Amino acid sequence: MRASVGGHLPKGKECVSDSMDTGVTQIPKHLVTGMERNVTLKCKQHLGHNAMYWYKQSAQNAPKLMFAYNYQDLAVNETDSSRFSLWRPDNSQLDLHVSALQRDSAVYLCASSRDTALQSHYLPVHKPRAQPGSCGGHGFA
Repeated sequence: MRASVGGHLPKGKECVSDSMDTGVTQIPKHLVTGMERNVTLKCKQHLGHNAMYWYKQSAQNAPKLMFAYNYQDLAVNETDSSRFSLWRPDNSQLDLHVSALQRDSAVYLCASSRDTALQSHYLPVHKPRAQPGSCGGHGFA
């Protein structure tokens, strides 16, 4: 799967890479698990950003925003399933919990950005095609 091929990502987006420290860490980097399992994907950033995001990228599609948090407040929830939930103990961490996995095979990407009154909207960006795993996304297969 391609880790990032474009879409609407926040300005100042950070993404996990195996080759350099971007300031955002996702654990685990890769995950394959069975149906009906519960999974927690951890995301931590040390950039001092106050906004964090989770994206889902299904095969052959651009990443889609799932959740956006600004400080401790949920700003956007684009999911239609109660099986997806978040835990945000502080501004540096946003964990995604998926319960009873179904057809959730995708790359899950975490990002962070500074967010101000002038920069609280999502900007379209296009990135070159990445090699599988080059953005450190979590893939369910």
